[in-house]
Amino acid sequence: MAISWDDYAVEWENEPSALLYADKAFESLQQVVDIQSTRVLDFGCGTGLLSQKLSPLVKDIVALDSSEAMIEQLDSKQLKNVEPVVDTLSRGLVAMHPAFRHQFDLVVASSVCSFLPNYSDVADIVYSLLNKGNYFVHWDWFSEDDQEGTMNPRHVLQVLSSVGFDEVEVTTPFSIDTPRGKLTVLMATAKK
Repeated sequence: MAISWDDYAVEWENEPSALLYADKAFESLQQVVDIQSTRVLDFGCGTGLLSQKLSPLVKDIVALDSSEAMIEQLDSKQLKNVEPVVDTLSRGLVAMHPAFRHQFDLVVASSVCSFLPNYSDVADIVYSLLNKGNYFVHWDWFSEDDQEGTMNPRHVLQVLSSVGFDEVEVTTPFSIDTPRGKLTVLMATAKK
């Protein structure tokens, strides 16, 4: 039987590496993007670890995740400027859901893109959601090949450039000790 993200939700924040990942992602984000008073889409927000860090600094956040149990954990944090949405990112969602009626100043995705079956399609949707001059930033486990749950820098550069981002940079800002050993994190910063 396959395990879904719902099965991880309640215990997610008990894993030290998940907490450290969110801390390091937030720190690395602040080094490349001015997040003050921005309108943010936290795509694949999980239990809201990154949204919780962003919330005091930004205007508002649409926190999107396909796992209802993860969104329930985020809801329990009662973040006033965070609108949780249970769904997958698709053109239909963007066209129909009121949370997507305005453009975003920043889209973030923490450990999400490597699990997408359609990274290129989602990157294209993200591009359409951003105001000109603003950023899509995502973090995923780094790999030179294309193992599930990891991202290859060449692939990331190719996809983000092909959907129209003007400036794309891929770095490896931090590593984390995890139950699977020490893993390096890839950070993609793409400016529209």
